[in-house]
Amino acid sequence: MKLSAATAGLLLWISSPAMAQQNGAALYAQHCAECHDSGGQQSRAPGRSVMQSMSFEHVVATLASGSMAAIAKERTEDERKAIASFVTGKGAADQAATTSGTTGDCTRQSPTFAGALDGPRWNGWGVDINNSRFQPTSMAGLKPDQIPRLQLKWAYGFPGVSSANAQPTVVGGVLFVGGGDRKVRALDAKSGCTIWTYSTEAPVRTAITFGPLSGAGEFAVFFGDAAANAYAINPSTGSLIWKRKLEDHPAARITGTPVLFSGVLYVPISSIEELTGSKDTYECCTFRGSVVALDAASGSQIWQTYTIAEAPHPTTRNAVGTQLYGPSGASIWSSPTIDAQRSALYVATGNSY
Repeated sequence: MKLSAATAGLLLWISSPAMAQQNGAALYAQHCAECHDSGGQQSRAPGRSVMQSMSFEHVVATLASGSMAAIAKERTEDERKAIASFVTGKGAADQAATTSGTTGDCTRQSPTFAGALDGPRWNGWGVDINNSRFQPTSMAGLKPDQIPRLQLKWAYGFPGVSSANAQPTVVGGVLFVGGGDRKVRALDAKSGCTIWTYSTEAPVRTAITFGPLSGAGEFAVFFGDAAANAYAINPSTGSLIWKRKLEDHPAARITGTPVLFSGVLYVPISSIEELTGSKDTYECCTFRGSVVALDAASGSQIWQTYTIAEAPHPTTRNAVGTQLYGPSGASIWSSPTIDAQRSALYVATGNSY
């Protein structure tokens, strides 16, 4: 007896998650297992147990436009979804059911920041332009003998991701923090409730820099994402002021915190080319590393200076015939990060060290 088209379609729909798991397992074994199942030898590649705690959407986005995009660029959308389904054990519907109805939005009005930079704060990565990371007693409101008695007041979980890399900034009673789930949040520092959420193009690993935008009483929060975009956001409402793509190289990212000084925002650009360069078919290495100076009010570029001054050019070919380039070496490890931010400020102020 022949199945009707409707019945056949229903059976195919019912079996599709299992099919995705099976196809995903084969794709994972062929393209992913070498790094992710290496037992710690590839320390930057999360293992299967870590990826199981991630959301389906997060893994799909990472394969499509995140840190794995260069590795997975030859995979189709269906293949990326199959891999995500296999490593997480979830599908899109599972994540929707998990996160629905879990809002913790604040009921307070939008915060204002008049005088915020005169009060207690922890602003950016290094706190000051000397990158001291030092908080005096008057600013912290704490004495050393009080530290052992501190207790947890609230905790915040980033939905669908297994880690958070960004350091929070606290200014004017608001905590600003980026997440691996491609969102930046403003939380009430006292309660942890969400004041606003802004969706970014890629995960945010930088700390948030709070500072004046232009004119009296105008402020912004500045940060970068893993797709080499720099942002300026209204700290009261979470609305976009400007966004700038600072580097077109496919491996480029911003992981160092932007530094604001005298109306100029200094942004370090690094890369993840040491990962994409692990493929023998990848034409390595063409990333140069740089620091970009932007007008804080408009986001327009003032200048860009490269870690490697000479533009890369073809050198030799590897064993499989892939063209290689040099000079190279400006990877995520050697590209400008905190020290480069610091040196940019010294250059801008006419100093040296």
